[in-house]
Amino acid sequence: MNAARDPLQVVLPDPLDGLRVALQPAPGRAGSVAITYLASAGTGRDPPGREGTALLALTSAVAAAGPWGRSELARRLDRLGATTTSHVAPESSEITIWGPADAWRTLLEILATVVLEPRFDPEDIVKVRRQIEERQLRQLTHPDRRAERELLRAMFPRGHPYRETGAGTPASLARLERADIQRFHRGHYIGDGSLVVLTSGVAPGTALSAIRRAFRHLDRGARLSPVALPPPRSGGPEVRVPIHGLTDVEVRVGGPSVPRSDPSYPALALAQEILGGRPTLNRLFRRVRERLGLAYRASSELECMAWGGYWTIEAGSAPKNWRRTRDALVAEVRRLDERLPSRREVDLIRESAIGEIPLSLETTLGAHELAIDLAYHRLPGDFWRTWPSVLRQVRPNDIREAAQRGLALARSHTVIVGSI
Repeated sequence: MNAARDPLQVVLPDPLDGLRVALQPAPGRAGSVAITYLASAGTGRDPPGREGTALLALTSAVAAAGPWGRSELARRLDRLGATTTSHVAPESSEITIWGPADAWRTLLEILATVVLEPRFDPEDIVKVRRQIEERQLRQLTHPDRRAERELLRAMFPRGHPYRETGAGTPASLARLERADIQRFHRGHYIGDGSLVVLTSGVAPGTALSAIRRAFRHLDRGARLSPVALPPPRSGGPEVRVPIHGLTDVEVRVGGPSVPRSDPSYPALALAQEILGGRPTLNRLFRRVRERLGLAYRASSELECMAWGGYWTIEAGSAPKNWRRTRDALVAEVRRLDERLPSRREVDLIRESAIGEIPLSLETTLGAHELAIDLAYHRLPGDFWRTWPSVLRQVRPNDIREAAQRGLALARSHTVIVGSI
C-alpha cells in the first residue's frame, strides 16, 4: 500500500495556535469522510455540585448552532447525507460529523460552527435536561447501569474525575442554568487541549489549510488547571443493592489500573483480552458461561486513559446463581494472577486482537476511531502499523506480571445489584 494513502500512517502536523491536528488517509476508495473535534470537556471537569454540566453542554451544543436551529441543522445534514454524533467521557468530550467525501469542506465548516457557535437555545436545554433525567432514572433502576454507578463510587473517592457517570443527580442537574453551560463551553471547548481528527482522501496540505480557515476564530483561551487525582480506594466491603421484581442479578468486580502511557500496557491489554475481552475466546465466556452455565453473559473491560485507569469484570446471572457467579469471576482473575497462560492461548488471543486492525480499516468510521485513539494519547503516527510487532514481543510472564499490577484483586471492589 502506498504510504501516502495508508490509514495506519497518521500525519501529525504542528499545532495551529494550540489546536492539535491529526490527518488520516481514508481506507481504500472510501466514499465518505469523518471529522472529530475533541475537547478537554469531560465529566471529570464538572464543577463541584454541578455534576451533569459536561453532558448537558455537549448534548445541547450539537442540537443547534450558528444560523441553524434544531430543525434547520437536522435538515441541512440530511440534505448532505451526513450525520453528527457526540460522546462524553471522564477526560474529554467529542463531536463527530460523517458524510460524503465530496462534501468534506462543508462538513468541516458545519463542525466548526457547532463547536464555536452553539446556540444553547432554552427549549433545547429543556429537552436535553429531560433526557438526562431519564438516564438518571435508568441508572437507579436498571441492574447493569446501577452496578456501573455503584462500582465507580466504590473505587474512587469524592473529587476523583472517574467517580461519576456524568449524568449527575436531580439536585445537581436542577442547579444548572444556561449561563453555567455557556461558561463551561467557553472554558473547555475553545481552550487548551483541543484536537481535530480528519479521515479523508484529501491531501494533508489542503486539509490543514481548510482546518485553519474553519477554526480561524478559535481562541486559545486560558490553560486548564490540572485535575486533582485523589488515590483510588484499595478494596472494601461488598456492596449489595436489592432491586426487587427483577429476573436477574448483575455481578461486577473491578479496581483501579494504570494509564495508557504505562510501559506495561501492551501486556495488560493482552491480559484483559484473555480474561474477558476477546469474544467467545476469553476465559470468562468459556468457563463461567459455557462450562459452568452460571451466567447469561460474562466479560471484562479495561479503561486505560490519560490520567489513570480501571478494570471491571461483569456477568448477569439468575438470582439463585449470583454467589457462585461472583466466586467464579474472582477465581478467573486470581488464576491469571497466579499462573502463566499457555503459549498456545496467548498466541490465539494475540492473533485475534491483531486481526481486528484490518477489519477496522474496512470503513471510514472504523479507521477514524483508530486515529482518534492515536491522536488523543499522543502516540506516534505509525503506532497502529507497529502495534502488531509490539504485541508479538509480549511473553506469558509479561502478561502475568501486568495482570498482578493492573488487575489486582487486592485493590478490587464487588457490587451485586438485583433480586438478591
